[in-house]
Amino acid sequence: MTSTRSSRDERKNGAFRRVFWWQMKNNRTFSVFFALWVIVSMPMFTLGTILGNQTYYTDMSNWEGYTAEAVAQFYGQAVYYSLLAFLRIGIFLVLMLYLVVICCNSFGYMHTRRSVDLFHALPIRRRPLLLGGYVAGLVTSILPLAIGFGLCQAVCAAYSIQLPDPLRSLWAIFGCFALMTFACLTFMLFFMVTSGTLLDAAVSLTATAAGWPLLWGVLNATMKQFLPGYVSVIPSEFYTALCPFGAFYEAFSTNYTIPTGAYYTDGSPITADLPGLGLVSILWWALFTVALLLVTVWYYGRRKSEHAENSFCAPVLRGAVRFLLSVAVGLGLADILGEMTDSNQVYFISVLVGSLGAYIVIQVVWARGFRRFWRAAPAYLLTLAACVGFLYCLYTGGLGYVTRTPNMDNVTSVSFYLPGLAGDDSKECYLASHGVGALDVSYGSYSWGYFQVEFTDADEQNTVLALHQEILKKYPGPYLPFGDGTNQYSLTTISVTYTLANGSTLERAYYVPLYEDDEAIFSAIAAVQKCDTFQLYDTFYSMTDEDINGLYVSQYTSEYDYDASNYELTDEQKEQVWSTFLEELDSADFSYAEGHDDYIIQTASEYADDYAELQSLAGEKTYSITMNDLKYADLNAEQQALLVQLLGQTDAATATVCSYGFNVPECCEKTRALLDELTEANGDYYYYDDEEDYAAAAAVESDVAAEGETDPADSGAADASTDPADGSVPVEEGDAVVTTIDPADVSAVG
Repeated sequence: MTSTRSSRDERKNGAFRRVFWWQMKNNRTFSVFFALWVIVSMPMFTLGTILGNQTYYTDMSNWEGYTAEAVAQFYGQAVYYSLLAFLRIGIFLVLMLYLVVICCNSFGYMHTRRSVDLFHALPIRRRPLLLGGYVAGLVTSILPLAIGFGLCQAVCAAYSIQLPDPLRSLWAIFGCFALMTFACLTFMLFFMVTSGTLLDAAVSLTATAAGWPLLWGVLNATMKQFLPGYVSVIPSEFYTALCPFGAFYEAFSTNYTIPTGAYYTDGSPITADLPGLGLVSILWWALFTVALLLVTVWYYGRRKSEHAENSFCAPVLRGAVRFLLSVAVGLGLADILGEMTDSNQVYFISVLVGSLGAYIVIQVVWARGFRRFWRAAPAYLLTLAACVGFLYCLYTGGLGYVTRTPNMDNVTSVSFYLPGLAGDDSKECYLASHGVGALDVSYGSYSWGYFQVEFTDADEQNTVLALHQEILKKYPGPYLPFGDGTNQYSLTTISVTYTLANGSTLERAYYVPLYEDDEAIFSAIAAVQKCDTFQLYDTFYSMTDEDINGLYVSQYTSEYDYDASNYELTDEQKEQVWSTFLEELDSADFSYAEGHDDYIIQTASEYADDYAELQSLAGEKTYSITMNDLKYADLNAEQQALLVQLLGQTDAATATVCSYGFNVPECCEKTRALLDELTEANGDYYYYDDEEDYAAAAAVESDVAAEGETDPADSGAADASTDPADGSVPVEEGDAVVTTIDPADVSAVG
């Protein structure tokens, strides 16, 4: 029997009040425990954080260089972020458990025929019957939170703790908690009303909350596998748009540090993202929750009592959940197995098997067997057709996504990321391969900024576009996710971002396999690297001999390692090294022949998997000049202006530009000879045998150390036993020995 009301003689809101107070009484046991936990734990944790760190923040010896006002601010931030960490772990999880319990306790009657007949026979309309229990759940969950936040605020005020600005205040956080509690309870209630059994409600709720973010994650991964240059077009908010639990937790999962004596004591200010919800998320969850509540109330007014204990009381919802899981599992399994086997055949078979398997499992769970299995088979065919259509769209280029480039008349700026490789043998490309044409900056005492080169000149923008078009020629289509035989470890990352006149952006990121015969791409890279704007980002042009930090020479072969360094250069030595280096860089004979060695692949089937092995075969020495970081005042006028443009005057004035070293190319023979001369006294040769057992070598060294220091006379004898003719060291059979020899004694070694 279907009943929506039993009496017309109800006073206005009288039925709602009766149901509300009855549910408050019905849930009192759970509510009391939840309220006690929240009201006691929150202020106690806050008080413990304040007292536990009071000594650390009041002792100014821990904060040299900071004012008392700044330290007081850090103290407030530490208390604030400590409380956020507790809310995420100690309150959120308990709150979710409490909402599940009161939902089952208040609305579980819908899933048993005898109880639903009894409730629907009461002289109460359906709407107040549902909303009375719903509001009781909201009150018993939100009211304790309000009291807990109020007590935390009072504790902070009593100890004069300076909490952050109003947007980060405890009451702002409470507002986020209240809104998401509202959303989570409504979400649970919706599935309680639209399900015939408690098990179905749990399965549907879990499948939607977990399957929705899984679906978007899988779709994003699939597009990345198919489409060259793909950069995610799925907003992060989509992943939790139908998962209030995930959005709730993520809102307070900010990255931050707590500079306290108990946790982190580097004396730095705290930096963290704004916790809570952004404006878009607040609007979405407010509108979504209100709309979902209206749908729930409407459906409950038409819900038949006979739906209790019926697994198919809302077939449309069941179909949507089944579709969601089938697509997510099918594409997800295909991504995993396709990646493992690098086979397109396996990928497409996995789509079929995974989606069908998920469909069967969810259908069997709902029907408690194979009852009505074939009746729902057409729904699976629609699911499979949707997967095939989506994959075919990607196969043909994603509706023009792969080949799309902007109209340069509508482009205001272009930023490009290039790896550390030289486009050709020129000096400009050599410098670009070291600095990668970008500023790496630290400002203040805690923040880091990495800035890509931004091109605003029209001619330079067309130069970047030409490189982009050359890269696209490597991907003519059709597009498949696997089977091209490319070694993922041999790919080079190149990305571009176009900023359009309307403020939107077009982004692409390519993982490019570069081959020896890709002359057009290398030529296009060289053209970009030689642009004035690209070179402006290179701090080389602001460096002097005073910025040299040290020299380093190394050699690795299959027989020995050689390492030499010198970080105690005199001013004269620095000036000599730098002037010699600049002279050879500006020479007409300069040729950076080593440009592509680390990036190119010899042929399409031959990859540089083991870089160390390649270096051992070459056996050539590497020469490096390491440089100190630069201050703002050290930069030339153009780079100072660029830094002000990127950071603003205040941050630029306190900025440190992170520098780098230079690998001295083979053509700089004078500089290399000078580095050999200045580091020779510090060099050591480390000999080893290809077959040696390093564990045994460590044991031998341990035994030697235990015996004490070797007598100097014995050491001299040992040195004399080394044959300088071949540079070998006597090694006893069966032992693995690593011997360090003075470079003066191995002058004959090649």
